[in-house]
Amino acid sequence: MTTLYLIRGLPGTGKTTLAERLKGDGVMVAADDWFECADGTYQFDPTQLQQAHQECQRRAQINLGRADTVVVHNTFSQRWEMQPYIDIAILHGARLVVLDLFDGGCTDEQLTERNSHGVPLHAIQRMRERWEHDWKIANQAGP
Repeated sequence: MTTLYLIRGLPGTGKTTLAERLKGDGVMVAADDWFECADGTYQFDPTQLQQAHQECQRRAQINLGRADTVVVHNTFSQRWEMQPYIDIAILHGARLVVLDLFDGGCTDEQLTERNSHGVPLHAIQRMRERWEHDWKIANQAGP
């Protein structure tokens, strides 16, 4: 049976590191992949965020039919952000495992220093404020 892991956490909590450990011979995808250039640099463009998430969902769905393990490592601060992946897991009959790193025991300042994509302090603070700890009973439809 295929397993779909969703790793959620604020920037700098180690989502990518955990994804690398879990994927084994499988596949890991993230919306951040969209912003990585061929030369290895990261160029975030907020106007392309919707496209990035659509591509991440597409890649997760395609790989659920091909790999034993698919790991998606996005922030997923709210349930509605995870819902398309939950639906994909149900559609494919995959086992769904959600791993919540939240803040990894770090302060917002520590997360600002630790994250690899230069997410600023004010953005991390906003993400913390909107974090749904009990995502299972949260709004599935989103804003």
